[in-house]
Amino acid sequence: MDLLEAYRLIVQAASAGANVTSLADYFNAALGGAPLPPDFQTLAEQAIAEAQRARVLSLALTAIGLASALAALFFAYKYRRTLIGWLWLKIWGRGKLKKGNGKPNTLLFDEEVSAAVVAIAVVAVALAAAFVISPGTGEPFSAIGLLGPQERIGGYPTIVKVGAPINLYIYVYNHMEAPVWFVVYIKVDNTTAQPPLSSPPVLAMQRLLLNNESWIQPFTVSLNSTGRWRIVAELWEYYPNGTLSYTGRFVQLWVNATR
Repeated sequence: MDLLEAYRLIVQAASAGANVTSLADYFNAALGGAPLPPDFQTLAEQAIAEAQRARVLSLALTAIGLASALAALFFAYKYRRTLIGWLWLKIWGRGKLKKGNGKPNTLLFDEEVSAAVVAIAVVAVALAAAFVISPGTGEPFSAIGLLGPQERIGGYPTIVKVGAPINLYIYVYNHMEAPVWFVVYIKVDNTTAQPPLSSPPVLAMQRLLLNNESWIQPFTVSLNSTGRWRIVAELWEYYPNGTLSYTGRFVQLWVNATR
C-alpha cells in the first residue's frame, strides 16, 4: 500500500470518529523510511467499522433519550394538576388548607402559560440533541512557527559565519478538524519575494498531524556566501486526492553572513 492510500484511510477513519493515533504513528514511521504494516488496510477498515457501529448506537441512544424526555414532558403537562396537587399534599399535608373557590389562582394551571413552558422545554431538548449529534466547531486553521536554538521563541541568530551551522526548530499546529499530511519546505533566499518562492528547497520535512496536535522539528542550515539572507519555512499540505498545496503560511528569519 502506498502512502497516499494509507493517508486516505486515516482521514476516512477519523471522519467516522475512530481513534487513529496508532494508524498515524505507523504512517509517520513510514514517512521516516519504515514500511507500513502489511495489515494496515485491515486495521483501518476495522477502525472505520467500529466507529460507524458506535455512531449508530450513539444516535439510537440519543433518539431513545429524546423520545423518553418528550414522553415525560407530555405526561407532565397532561397530568400537571394531579402532579401539583400530589406534591402540594406531600409538602403541606399536615398543614391547614383553606377552602378555595374551585378556580385556579396560579399561573401553573393557565393553559397558555403551560403550553409555552412545554414548547420552550421541547426546543431546549431539541437543541441539546443537535449539539450531541453534531457539536459545533471553531474555524479550521493551521499554523507554523520558527523557534530559536533553545527551542523557544527568541534568541535567533542575526550574524553568522559563512558555512557555520544554524540550528533552529520548526513548530506546526493542526486545527483543521481532520488529520493533515503537512510538508515544510526550508528555502534560503536573498530577495523580498512573497512565498511560495520559486527557488528549490534546501530541506524538506513532513509529518501527519491529528487534529489539535502540534509538531516541533529541529533542523540545521548553513549559508555559502556573504550577504543578507533569509531562511524561509513554507507550510504545505497534501489533500487526500494527492494534491500538494501551499497553505499560504510561512515564517522567515533574516541573517547576515560574514567571513
